[in-house]
Amino acid sequence: MPLGCSASKPAPRSSPSTLDFILMEPQVVPFTADGSSKWAGMGDYILISPNQMHRIAITYEGEPPHGDSYHRGTIDGEAFPGFVWGCMFAFSSCSRYVVFSWMSKLIARQTAVVDLQEKRYSLLPEYIYDFTVTWPTITAKGQQDSGKQFTFDGCEKWLPY
Repeated sequence: MPLGCSASKPAPRSSPSTLDFILMEPQVVPFTADGSSKWAGMGDYILISPNQMHRIAITYEGEPPHGDSYHRGTIDGEAFPGFVWGCMFAFSSCSRYVVFSWMSKLIARQTAVVDLQEKRYSLLPEYIYDFTVTWPTITAKGQQDSGKQFTFDGCEKWLPY
């Protein structure tokens, strides 16, 4: 037998390795039309809009110490710029808009609002971690952001993706 080869089997592992985690199939997360948020992070996910016409795929890239994971994102098969944070996501009831935490480069946090119909996005003036969407209003929920609310009035700056 060549040097370095062994006929014995490797010892079984008691828990999945990082490689096992990365090679798992993406988890599918369907959303309902009530504007509520759902968590998706620390892995690969496919987020499905309430009307089932849009797919957002987030692919795990890494994570800072003591933080959420960050991901590469595609929306309906097209690459989305920057990184998507693995945390809270919400769609509008009509499925035209999706809201999530985003960063243009490592490491920052902003809240992105994506218009899936026009293929453009806008950034909220302040970051909020968790939210509900009742278009055109995004309302923060949770203790740290309680009371924050942003209503789109047509004067926002939109960027294409």
